[in-house]
Parts: sequence; C-alpha cells; structure tokens
Amino acid sequence: MAKYISNRVVTNEDIKKYTPMVNKYLRDSVQKNWNEATMSKNDDEITLGNTGMSMSDMRQHLYTELVVALQNYNPDYRTEDGRSVKESTFVFQHLFNRIGQLMKKLTKKRYGYSIWSCNLEEAIGDRFEDE
Repeated sequence: MAKYISNRVVTNEDIKKYTPMVNKYLRDSVQKNWNEATMSKNDDEITLGNTGMSMSDMRQHLYTELVVALQNYNPDYRTEDGRSVKESTFVFQHLFNRIGQLMKKLTKKRYGYSIWSCNLEEAIGDRFEDE
C-alpha cells in the first residue's frame, strides 16, 4: 500500500477544536508528575524539576504533535476489519503515545531525571563501598 501524503492545511479552528484534549494531557500526565506544575497561565514558565522544561514548553510540544497528527490523519484509512478511524480518535491516540514517550524520557532515573535530587549513595551506586 502506498504511503499517504497529506496536503492538509491546519487552521486555527482545528487547533481550537483540540485545545481541550491538549489541556487534558497537560493536566493528567504533566501536572500529576510535578508539584510545581500548574495550569495557570501566570505560572507557565516555572521549570519542572530537573527537566529544563516548563509548562509552556510542554504545551508547545503537545501543540506541535497535534499539528503532526492532523497532517498525518488519513480519512481513507481502513483497519483490518474494514472500519474507518475518526480524526479525534487518531489525534487522541497520537497525543497519548507522544506524551507517554516524553514522560518516560523525563521521569525515568536512568534517563537522567532526578539524579541530583536523590540520595548521594543512590547516585554514586556501589562504586565507593566502605572497606
């Protein structure tokens, strides 16, 4: 099957339509992982832990992924069962996957997050044991 190439132009109405979905992911995925995260526009630039990102950065990332999802949506796509996929379902799943990848990258210790806020013994590991 040939790859679908979209020539869709994303409009402001498209973005406004999915703004509640973006806010849902910010609230459910980002805000619950950091105490300093808030949905208030006044506190948008507070850094989230050691990530170097703010809520504004997270919001921008999700809006970027929203545009990617809207451009990648193929209205003619059919599942193996022959069923179509609604645009909102496609966008929901795309944002779910992308925020999941981002949260995994930002919150797992092996990826570098929270290494400076954990106990010194944990950060050093068993390299320096008492003799």
